[in-house]
Amino acid sequence: MLPVTNNKVTSPFNQYLYLLGPGAETALDTGYVIYSEDDEDVTADFLYFKSGREIGRYLMEFTTALESDVDDSAGSSSSTGLFLTDFQDVDITMLGKKYTIVTAKRTSTFGKNIVLTLMGGAGKDTLLEKQTKTYTIGGKDYEVTLSFVDADEAQFVVNGQTTRKLKDGDTDKLADGTSVGVTDVLYQDYAGGIHSATFFIGANKLELKDTNITDVDSTNDLKVDDNAIDDAKVIIEGTDDNSLFKITRIHVNMTADDNYYVPAGGKLSEAIKQEGGTSAEPQVLFTENWDIEYKGLAKVNTEKIKLKTSGSSAYNLEFIDGDGNNVDVPLAKVPSASKVVMGDTDKDFINVENRTISKDDYLVVTDGTRKRGERKSYVLQYKGADKISSDNPVLKFKNLGDKKSIEQTYSAGSGSGQQELATLKIGGADFRVFNDSSIKSNDFDIVVDLDASGGLVENRTVNITTRYGAEIGLNNRTTGNQDINSIILTVKTPDSAYDGSAKDSIENIRAIDWVVNITGDSNTKVAHSVLASYTSNQRGTRIATRTPDGKTNIEYGYTAYGAFITRETPSSEPATFEIDYPESQRYPLVYITTKGASFSEVGASTTEAVTVQRIQVGAAKLASEVSDVNAQNAILVGGPCANAAAATVMGNPADCTAGFTPGEGMIQLWEHTNGNVAMLVAGYGAVDTRNAAAVVANYGDYKANLKGAKVTVKKVNNQLTVAAPATA
Repeated sequence: MLPVTNNKVTSPFNQYLYLLGPGAETALDTGYVIYSEDDEDVTADFLYFKSGREIGRYLMEFTTALESDVDDSAGSSSSTGLFLTDFQDVDITMLGKKYTIVTAKRTSTFGKNIVLTLMGGAGKDTLLEKQTKTYTIGGKDYEVTLSFVDADEAQFVVNGQTTRKLKDGDTDKLADGTSVGVTDVLYQDYAGGIHSATFFIGANKLELKDTNITDVDSTNDLKVDDNAIDDAKVIIEGTDDNSLFKITRIHVNMTADDNYYVPAGGKLSEAIKQEGGTSAEPQVLFTENWDIEYKGLAKVNTEKIKLKTSGSSAYNLEFIDGDGNNVDVPLAKVPSASKVVMGDTDKDFINVENRTISKDDYLVVTDGTRKRGERKSYVLQYKGADKISSDNPVLKFKNLGDKKSIEQTYSAGSGSGQQELATLKIGGADFRVFNDSSIKSNDFDIVVDLDASGGLVENRTVNITTRYGAEIGLNNRTTGNQDINSIILTVKTPDSAYDGSAKDSIENIRAIDWVVNITGDSNTKVAHSVLASYTSNQRGTRIATRTPDGKTNIEYGYTAYGAFITRETPSSEPATFEIDYPESQRYPLVYITTKGASFSEVGASTTEAVTVQRIQVGAAKLASEVSDVNAQNAILVGGPCANAAAATVMGNPADCTAGFTPGEGMIQLWEHTNGNVAMLVAGYGAVDTRNAAAVVANYGDYKANLKGAKVTVKKVNNQLTVAAPATA
């Protein structure tokens, strides 16, 4: 970004946009994606900004203070003067939008206060009195005549409509809403003298005011086109000794005036307009040259986890096992009023080690040697065994996933009682099998090392891990000393920050567990209720679910991992649920965009914004962090308009767009006298820069065309092409 320059000083500056101000980070209650209902009774996922919370803060920080003398109205130095003459007619670019400081004044003779009037617009020009020109703004032609000029005012006729007389910094609005603003009036009151006015068509006027530049309190509203934007507060920092006025920082704090719900595919500016109606103030987004867009949740592969009925007296659990096969297993049965058993009436569901497994019982085996979330799980049904005296005796199982039978030969160990008989090898893990009754009879009972740990651990619960890493925990409270007669089912997203060795560490917000309590009712029907945590190691409170307007007996909700829950609660039948569980965290796609930015769909599952392609380098720095770009080999991303280091290498061109063509990216090499090399990766616009960066990032795909000191990059029919630059 080129520095701000006046006749006293050249002032380089940095700009920052901080999202979510003080208090928001700890509360985590604004500026995040929620599943909720907006004010139009639409239930969906929204990017949400809470009323009264800060949206963000703009900061312009001058590394060398911008200076002006303190003058009187005649332009002479005066300790009680109100005019900061050296600031006037200075161009300044904020968030990519160029403004001219039209007037700069102190608000009182006591000093340490300031009001700046800035003006920018779609078109800026100077007309002589009675001169006429036509300008095209937003596809519409405007014929403008400067009809009148005197010592301090100008008047225009625009498409037949006469404006009021305008002084420096004044604006007037045309019938179609377009503004005309004056930045300078020149009236030489002698024969042959120049009568002219400099103006903006499509003008945008800002007023930045601070009555005390020695503090950082926000006491003054931003004004846009003379309208006070009461949720955008201005702070200007600097010094004033009544001779020299210095500006060091300009802040604009932006706050939500209402609850803003940005839907997938929407923009914050649009949500502000919708919520505010006729009193909406989208100008709270300072300069209106940027926006926050929500493109929905990232598209990733998902799997289904279901608790479904099998008749009204039974629940089945459905999930995808470690080999990608669908498993549908009986989980709960109500054999009599208000009683529930885990499994089926005569077939137990075993997920605890050293519990007796009888013929036709179901058992869960999970490779506990792997990280949580990566463990392969399978559900087997024990189909009995041959007695030891049989020829080549076998243990028999059925894999409920691939529906195949498993016959495992076994042999008796030495001694009596419980002996290791065989090892089941499934999914790359070894699960040892022991007898739990005499092997001299057919279909004897067994126990199994369910977690592949190499031995049996009394009462160790083994969870089910689904293909994409959900962990299903089952606590059977219908047996033993637990005379509670219910089954607790938990669906958890393992997190290495909380659960030990796990494949994922979830960012910012840990996913809440989905916990239900399965029971039987007095009509011998299964039922379940949704719980908050029931033990200390369960996460959080109940997941917030919502029933959309106009629907009944159904509720939906998301976990922070992006698992989508659908729970149906028919009035006379058992409740059921289904979880759409993602392969990886389903991130919200939220982007800070410039005006006019566009998005494109890439592949089947990724939405991509106008962002710079990642280039693998040893170290990355901001241009402002590089004191001497010639002192090292460097890849410079962004042209001289945006990158000070690139501007240095290119000789600080007066026109920072010179040499760039709309729709083209550029990759160019410079060799310094010390032997170091700089490679520029840039373009006319953000998309063009990104295309050039994509070529560098994927060098191997384009190296045949990367020849010479300079190439251009274009996207044609959605394909990047690399070629030598065209010659004049």
